[in-house]
Amino acid sequence: MALISTHSPWLFVFGLLGNISSFVVFLAPIPTFYRIWKKKSTEGFHSIPYLIALFSAMLWISYALLKADAFLLITINAFGCFIETIYIVFYITYAPRKARVKK
Repeated sequence: MALISTHSPWLFVFGLLGNISSFVVFLAPIPTFYRIWKKKSTEGFHSIPYLIALFSAMLWISYALLKADAFLLITINAFGCFIETIYIVFYITYAPRKARVKK
């Protein structure tokens, strides 16, 4: 598995730009979780977007494992799985009992 595709350097450049934008998207909920941490309450926030993002990243990893030259797909989605898992654990920690049982 090569880091840079031998087909075209442009594939790597655009893949890297995609990874950078995905990285920013995965980190976008940080202000929300800072607010949850500060107030020690989920305040009506829902965990569904984070569960869907985790599921999506896992699907992309399963696809990337079947594809050749998918190093960038694997790295960003592994990061996505890691960060979304942290978000979900954080949500469960501060969610009211009723919301925890429901999710």
